[in-house]
Amino acid sequence: MSNSDDLPSIGADTVIEREKTYQHETYGLVEVAGIWKGIQGVDSTREANEKDVFIVRYSTKEDGEQIDELTDTLDEFLDSIE
Repeated sequence: MSNSDDLPSIGADTVIEREKTYQHETYGLVEVAGIWKGIQGVDSTREANEKDVFIVRYSTKEDGEQIDELTDTLDEFLDSIE
């Protein structure tokens, strides 16, 4: 690794998988629906313009029914799961 841009994120040793569930500190049990690299915008409130940003799309469920679909950068998602 030659410069700070090459350094792994805090959760670099954590594996996130599609269709797996994780305990989110805000939303409880969530299921990952997708993971993308290089998305221009995460949502309307914040931009992720770097081409190397990973985006995680996940959903919350109540009584087995999907109630919300959310997106975060990978780092934000890793910081929010237990």
